Amino acid sequence: MKTSLLSFLLIFSLSTFSSLLAQTKNFSKENSSVKIEGTSSLHDWHCDVTEVTGSINANIDGNTISSIDALDLTFVVKSIKSGKGAMDKNIYSALKEKSNPQITFKMSSATISGNVVTAQGKLTIAGSTQDVTLTANAAIDGDQVKFEGKTSFKMSQYSVEPPTAMFGTITTGDEVSIIYDVTFN
Repeated sequence: MKTSLLSFLLIFSLSTFSSLLAQTKNFSKENSSVKIEGTSSLHDWHCDVTEVTGSINANIDGNTISSIDALDLTFVVKSIKSGKGAMDKNIYSALKEKSNPQITFKMSSATISGNVVTAQGKLTIAGSTQDVTLTANAAIDGDQVKFEGKTSFKMSQYSVEPPTAMFGTITTGDEVSIIYDVTFN
């Protein structure tokens, strides 16, 4: 009797412990979307970011994220698509794509309150790195970790001059927002 109770407790402890181990998951392009939105003197605009890679190392307990040890994301600048070739070229030029072909985020710490994750880290755009705080709603769906959120900042914080068109008659607003609905498998 003692042996079977001890065996049960050992098996239960190991199964509970294994569910708390950190899991590394990779960005899922098929189940994710990243958009950039902004304004201009003519109309509001948005772009889709079509090439994103990244990974997360999270401790998952059932349907809850208990902690995040690492989160890294990389956006390929040339994958930012507005559907308008001339606008895309202006974006690539403003983001200094030739010398800085990627936008990156590397988390330094994270806190979790319920299903809200607040991640501090370094965001690098056009060769300039700034500290940022990203907030997202988090969910566990089977073996997937999902985040949904939005962050806004001024391009000038990253030494990016807002793009213009038509010899400067159309100007882009300095503030942009990144809207993300991302999944890691």
